[in-house]
Amino acid sequence: MKAKNWTKLKQRMSPEARARVDARVAKTIATLPLPEMRKAIGLTQQDLAARLVTGQGSVSKLEHAADMYLSTLRKYVEALGGELHLVASFPEGRKFEIGCLADE
Repeated sequence: MKAKNWTKLKQRMSPEARARVDARVAKTIATLPLPEMRKAIGLTQQDLAARLVTGQGSVSKLEHAADMYLSTLRKYVEALGGELHLVASFPEGRKFEIGCLADE
């Protein structure tokens, strides 16, 4: 199977199809696991460990942890250059940002 140029393929799509694809890509990117988010930003575990002043092994354990403190997750995201926002979403569409992530 021959690979196709994504730009050319996307140009042939209808605006509606492009919008659906773009929305799906955005959703996929928005729900990346921690290691994939770090890689998308262009950092290695070693790079991130240096920013967090810890070892690469600690970053690996953190990225594969089933559970962690919000403060730890906040530090991880900030070391990547981002901000952590915690949002509670409800079935009727209401959303509330939870503001308990201040510095300790």
